[in-house]
Formats: sequence, structure tokens, C-alpha cells
Amino acid sequence: MLAAAAATCAMLGGCQKAEVAAPAAAAVTEADASKAFDDTVKVWGSMDAAKIKAMYAPDVVSFDIASPAMTTDRAAFDKNQDAFAAAKLDKITVSAKKIQIVDGDTFIVSSVSDGASSTTPANNSTFRCTDVYHRGEDGKWWIVNENCSAPPKAA
Repeated sequence: MLAAAAATCAMLGGCQKAEVAAPAAAAVTEADASKAFDDTVKVWGSMDAAKIKAMYAPDVVSFDIASPAMTTDRAAFDKNQDAFAAAKLDKITVSAKKIQIVDGDTFIVSSVSDGASSTTPANNSTFRCTDVYHRGEDGKWWIVNENCSAPPKAA
């Protein structure tokens, strides 16, 4: 009888250990999104170019405040981030923020911020950004799209 059970089990493939799927990540909440954005602002203020670049997806698309063209080339994007870090805007204050949850793994943050430099006050500026975040398979929040600009001057 044992031999018959073993043969049946082998034919049906039912005796193999079932693979357990990893639990799905919980859907993003507004609190999760807010924390991810707050972490982003801290990294921007660190002026550490390597840390800044590490927040962005390898295939990020961006409109940089200092570059008129859409950037889809990672080397060009990294060069823009090096320039941002070199501006030494070591204090970034967010004056407005709106979070939009797109789906369980994607959200958008639109913000207005003032950047101040303790070493180069001439670089102080106000900028507005829209950042699209997507959770990668590794659970990390990647910025996949960014559009930053300077607000128009008041008339």
C-alpha cells in the first residue's frame, strides 16, 4: 500500500513541497507616502550627490529646474543631480505638499519648497516639484519621474 501511495504521489506531483509565495506588500497609505517624501527632502538637504542619485530609478525621466530639456539619459540625469548637490542647498523647507495615491505601489507628491544655502546664499531659491514614486520588487520607493521648476515671478 505504501508503494502505491508513493507511486500515486509521484505521478500527481503532490508530494513535493509547495513553494510559499512572499506576502504581498501592503497598499501604500498617505502616511507611508508622506514618510517617503520626508525622507527624500532630508536626502536632498544632505547635499550628498551619491545619496541623492540613489533615490531615483535607473530609468528615471525628469524635467530639471536647471535644464530646459526632458532628461531620459541616466548620465545626464546624474550630472544634473551633481549640480544640485553643488548648489549647497542644505536647508530645504517644504511650504506646500499634496499627496495623491495612484495605486497600491504608486503615489505622486506635488510640493513647493524653499532651498537655502548656509555657504552660498546666492543659491537660495524656491522650487516646485512633482515626484512620482513607485515601489520596486525589493520594497524600495523609487522616484521614477520628476518635474521641477521655478515658480513664475509675481507681476
